[in-house]
Amino acid sequence: MLNRLKRDEDGFALVTAVALMAILTILLVVVLEAGNNAFSVAERNSRFTRTLGIAEAGLDAAVTQLGEFRLAANPCVIGTATACRAAGGEYQVSWSTAVHGIVTVDAIGYYPTKATAQVTRHIQAVYEPVPSFNYAVFSNTSVDIKNGEVVYGNIFANQGVTVGAGAVVCGSVTSAGGGVISKDANIVKTYTDGTGKVCTGQTGNVWANGTIDLPPTGVIQGNATASAPAGTVCNALSSSYAVLGGTVQGQATACGKITSTTTDPHPGTWTAPSPPKTDPSGGMYPPYTFDPANYTNVPGLTFTCIPSHDPCDSSQTSTTAYQTFNTLSKANMKGVYAVWQTNPGQTTKLDLTGLSVGGDLTIVTNAPIDFGNTATISTSAAATVVLVSLYVPGASTTCTTNGGDCSIFAKNSIIFDTGLPNDPNDGIAALMYTPGKMAFKNSGNAADGALYAGSMDIKNGFRITYNSRIEKITGFGSALQQILWKEISG
Repeated sequence: MLNRLKRDEDGFALVTAVALMAILTILLVVVLEAGNNAFSVAERNSRFTRTLGIAEAGLDAAVTQLGEFRLAANPCVIGTATACRAAGGEYQVSWSTAVHGIVTVDAIGYYPTKATAQVTRHIQAVYEPVPSFNYAVFSNTSVDIKNGEVVYGNIFANQGVTVGAGAVVCGSVTSAGGGVISKDANIVKTYTDGTGKVCTGQTGNVWANGTIDLPPTGVIQGNATASAPAGTVCNALSSSYAVLGGTVQGQATACGKITSTTTDPHPGTWTAPSPPKTDPSGGMYPPYTFDPANYTNVPGLTFTCIPSHDPCDSSQTSTTAYQTFNTLSKANMKGVYAVWQTNPGQTTKLDLTGLSVGGDLTIVTNAPIDFGNTATISTSAAATVVLVSLYVPGASTTCTTNGGDCSIFAKNSIIFDTGLPNDPNDGIAALMYTPGKMAFKNSGNAADGALYAGSMDIKNGFRITYNSRIEKITGFGSALQQILWKEISG
């Protein structure tokens, strides 16, 4: 009996041991499978992440190519059999150009290769030109804001600035290479004129690499800074590099003395002769480079080259280019016109008499531009107008409000249709740009946008309102900045 019981216990023990071993084996299999799955997931995630880097390499390569030349050849177009090699895989890219220099780039990354792809990722990025224009008025030399002129926005001059009697600047004034002279003018933070146009949110600051001279009634609502060259020994009693007269409602800082009425004076205080950088260029005049690729094969954009060449080449000029342009209708103009004149001068200027706008308009030329008998420039839709004259008169010539050898000139009161007073998105936003000389004769001119010139002479009463629609203009710099990134599923 006892022996039988002992044999039964041995049998139960054996069965139990076998059962435990089976359970442990199953658990081991589960653990191994879980580990294998975790490894597989980690590996897939790693490949997925690496593939994003491959696609990003495609974006970077495309933007580099486009920065050098907008018509750069694409060696690995999406949808073809050819792929470009990147660290860890291959990629393909495609791009398209839209108005205002906007470029859309698609990139697909393949891991490990396109032919044996285990993972693919498709991304898309949108780029636009970097901002080049942040001032309402910019002069590479000096600038004279005439009596009664109203400027909504910032002013920059690489030499001195004069602000005439009754003028209003709702913004900042920067004189990088000289003083600021105000003749009974106001540099303000906010302003509302008789038309109902409202200017707010400005600094009202004045910065000069010299003396700031205000009349008794002159007002600076922001800060006033009279800087001085490096090594200057500041003297709180000196009239050099001083802030004189009028009222400064903010802080007044000068290497010389301060006679202005202010609650926060800092005379005899040196500040570095480095103008504040409202513009990313830091006061460097933005150069224009003509590249036909900026205007070629852009959907919805008409490009006219005078004389006709493919590609359009600024070195291929014609003695009759100005005549060809001047015979064109100026009613409801839109598109891009590149006009290259042989031996340009005042007898070969482009005549914009009767100009009206039917959409975005760009005129680029090496000849002078003259508004002729034009007065009001109307538009049938919101439009950006860019007028670029690369004509630079001789140093001994003059360009004043009475005319002369001007790069851009208007004898009548030029009024661009700005739309509703406080709507920056309607009407015309105009950029008038020349490395040469600009002048407007009669009073009553008005425009939204910006004036950029090597030198300028503007008649009394011109009203210029900065509009950020001209901040980024095709042709001014090759750099692109990313404004949108997304992954394309599927």
